[in-house]
Amino acid sequence: MFARDDDGVELNAEFSVLAGGEHLSLVMESAGGRGAGSRPRNDQYVPALTLLLDRLRDRQAVLVSGVVASARTAHLPEEARSIVPVPVELAAQRDIDEVRLQITRAQGRVGLPDGAAKEGNNRKRIELRLAVPGYGPDDAERLAADLAAPAKPASNTVLPPADDLLHDLTGETILTIVGRPNKILGVQDGAALVATNRSPEGQPVAVADVQHGLDLLAERGSVQVSVDELGHRSAFVGAVLATLPHVRVTPSPATVTLAGLGDEPEADDSHFGELDVLAQVKVRTEQAQLRRLLAKGRGCAPCALCGDEFPVRFLIAAHVKKRAACTDAERRNLRDIAMLACSFGCDALYESGWVTIDETGRIQTVELDELPAGSLKLRLEHLAGRRCEAHRPESEPYFAWHRKTTFRGNLADSDL
Repeated sequence: MFARDDDGVELNAEFSVLAGGEHLSLVMESAGGRGAGSRPRNDQYVPALTLLLDRLRDRQAVLVSGVVASARTAHLPEEARSIVPVPVELAAQRDIDEVRLQITRAQGRVGLPDGAAKEGNNRKRIELRLAVPGYGPDDAERLAADLAAPAKPASNTVLPPADDLLHDLTGETILTIVGRPNKILGVQDGAALVATNRSPEGQPVAVADVQHGLDLLAERGSVQVSVDELGHRSAFVGAVLATLPHVRVTPSPATVTLAGLGDEPEADDSHFGELDVLAQVKVRTEQAQLRRLLAKGRGCAPCALCGDEFPVRFLIAAHVKKRAACTDAERRNLRDIAMLACSFGCDALYESGWVTIDETGRIQTVELDELPAGSLKLRLEHLAGRRCEAHRPESEPYFAWHRKTTFRGNLADSDL
């Protein structure tokens, strides 16, 4: 069997799920040599194994043990073929790439003679024994089919309600898929007032129409931007859907599709790469959703740096480690990768490296002695030594990145 990624593309790496005793086993066939055609056999072994581990993590699976299961190593005792020496709870692993790397690295010396200077093939035939909630010894075929299939579209709980999304976009100009501007002037009484080139004073569009589009997108994972699908204001509804983070837009036929939550926008996506306005709206919408998550649904919340409480609209979901420098796994770790910082100076000071958080969770500032007296110096003096409420063992690696790469106090050529 071959797995398909979340875009439906089949990966060239054969696997199977076998029943054995009380556990199911995931078997990855080896890579190398030639397959039935001209393409190397199972040459997408690594991305396929990563994908399968990620899907097993989603199912709260435990790697009970793992061995190299090739014909050349069959004569060896199991302990000599082991590649998973202790059980691994996949749900507790933030970086699934690291789990995959440990598994492939461990294969390198299996079957080699003592004293061999060079490691061998690290894409061997392997067997990973699993405990997967909801799957028993008789469910090998079902688990294999579930692991091979693209992830189901996210439920509508991961998409913002139409009313919230439209309020976040108020005042913004968004573009339809063919590039026509629509500006949301306001939202009230169950309708959004939308200005176009033809109607600059604005025409009402029912919030329910946008909610219908969100529901279709959540249910099916893809929506065609047409009157039949979305009603007579389909162009506007499609433009709103296109602002969501982690969607892909295709122009012919005009379609909005949910991508994986860790995906970045395509470089050739005309609604991201070429249209700066829409790119900014996507960022703004994602920022609003992350801010609500960190605020835990509250209308007011404290700034993680100065500790003062503000209405959420005055707080920014500040990335502890710059988003562009994050791995996919780090971007998904929303609880630890971001913090709420107020827009009255704290966000700018952290973003520009005038303050940072030390390993104990205390705020450190740039050297204050040479700063002129005034509000900036007073603000920094107020922050110095305060405890940052977003610092904890899980977030410390991200703060360490900021200390090393962004904090101006560590830069010899910093121009304060």
